[in-house]
Amino acid sequence: MQSVVKKDLELPTLRNESSNVRGLSHPVESIQLDQGKTELRLKNFAMKNVFGSHMVMNNEIEKQIYSQFKRLPTLQSSNIGLETILGIDEDFDFGDYLCDPATSEVPLPQLHTTMEHRLGMTGSKSIL
Repeated sequence: MQSVVKKDLELPTLRNESSNVRGLSHPVESIQLDQGKTELRLKNFAMKNVFGSHMVMNNEIEKQIYSQFKRLPTLQSSNIGLETILGIDEDFDFGDYLCDPATSEVPLPQLHTTMEHRLGMTGSKSIL
């Protein structure tokens, strides 16, 4: 009976992973750095207990699939599918308003130049 009660009370550890990193000025800073990891760990723990371990694995597979969708290198990818799965699409912060590439001071790189560099065609090789 004692082992059953002990097993039911095993919760995920809420220990700070960044607390071992040197150079943090305050203990609260390490808590803030680990906030996303801790929330994800607790959410997965609750989901595993309510729906089963297959639900956590299914969500991880969906995250991997949605994170693979990308646009061309010079265009900003919205990743709307991944944001919807993670629940980030409901938040509105400074990055949503101020990160408009049309109003940026830095011009976008040329598409052909970027693709040639990515494919390794930027050398001084001539076609002729």
